[in-house]
Amino acid sequence: MSTAHRRVVVTGVGIVSPVGNDVPTFWSSLLSGRSGISLISDFPTDKLRSDVAASVRGFEAARFFSPKETEIYGKVTQFSLGAAVEAMRGAGFESLYRPPKRGGAAKDDDDGDDDSGGTESDPHRAVRLATGCLMSTGQGAVDVFEREIEKARVRGPRAVSPFFVPSVMPNSAAALVAMRFGLMGPSYSVASACATGTHSIAMGALLIESGEAECMVVGGAEAATQPNTVAGFGNTRALARAVDGDPTKASRPFDRRRAGFVMGEGAGVLVLESESHARARGATPLAYVAGFGMSTDATNLTKPLVDGRGLRMAIERAIARARLSPGDIDYVNPHATSTPQGDVAEYRALSAVFGERLRTLPMSATKSMLGHMLGGAGAAESIATVCTLRDQVIHPSINVDDIDPIFENIDLVREKRAAQIRYALKLSAGFGGHNCALIFERAQ
Repeated sequence: MSTAHRRVVVTGVGIVSPVGNDVPTFWSSLLSGRSGISLISDFPTDKLRSDVAASVRGFEAARFFSPKETEIYGKVTQFSLGAAVEAMRGAGFESLYRPPKRGGAAKDDDDGDDDSGGTESDPHRAVRLATGCLMSTGQGAVDVFEREIEKARVRGPRAVSPFFVPSVMPNSAAALVAMRFGLMGPSYSVASACATGTHSIAMGALLIESGEAECMVVGGAEAATQPNTVAGFGNTRALARAVDGDPTKASRPFDRRRAGFVMGEGAGVLVLESESHARARGATPLAYVAGFGMSTDATNLTKPLVDGRGLRMAIERAIARARLSPGDIDYVNPHATSTPQGDVAEYRALSAVFGERLRTLPMSATKSMLGHMLGGAGAAESIATVCTLRDQVIHPSINVDDIDPIFENIDLVREKRAAQIRYALKLSAGFGGHNCALIFERAQ
């Protein structure tokens, strides 16, 4: 496998999540062990197998969308743009942003003006041409889909919005973010279920390493907590319920009483750049993307390989690409969904790579507080990993009251812990057998 020579840095991060709609609030909540999980209140759950979710609260769509656009775009696209604006501001690219026209609909103008940017007179032309967007989702705009299908059922097909198709396209968020910032580099969407956000980061880094782009806005988002989605996941016996009547205890990775994941929503966005581009414009790196690895189980649509060898391959490839050895890894942010099979498969993958060192290799499970943001999980958890490297402190895993004996030899952090960390490993795995591992390096 070829090894990269162009170093990739993270220069901006942005988040919309169940525990905060900006990075400072998000990170403070994780360090304090605050759960974003509550009982589902948007629709009845008496006939469903799950009654809990981790929902975004307090997101102000009007900050980013005109009233008409808010009606058109689903929450997954709204969250994506909100997180992208914060990430681009943090990276120092806020001057590229073009707010919505407050007149209303998202439609083509007929005034003959060139709104695209990138023209000879545009002072940001070089940056726009060199920057792309990989904003991805695993499920898409499920809320729009269910709403429009219900309209068709009740009122007939002519009631369906003319914006239905562009609104539910998986690439809608990538297109919108690119339009809002005038980004004319590579732009598309990756879909690999719960590995989507992590794959987007890896592919963005690969595009920069290859010279196809200098900057990439990358990430993942999800807003799929709808009746049919909860029903579908629930009927696979994959979802958890409130524990002892407490919804905040439902997500409990590696605990003996773990019984499934909790559906979450939100978006995570990172701005990646070649190190030379970032240094030339005076940007301060938050972290390096030191390596990444990808693999596929290729055996089952919903179940991971029980011995974890697919995920193990992704970890080994990431370590090799970073030119490291397993002993160089100082922290692991695992996938850790809280499912009986998934946690075991991941543990076996980690054991195969790290052996006895797993006893002293700290890890913490972000999903214990966020639930599972599906296509957005890997991106949100990567931001937590970047914050870990920046501050040299590890957030706790909550709800691990009685660790399963299978996992007794792991160093699962259950209280906020200061640590010296140079290299951190982030893992994701998704339905379809998709695996992705990222290695972030502390910015010196």
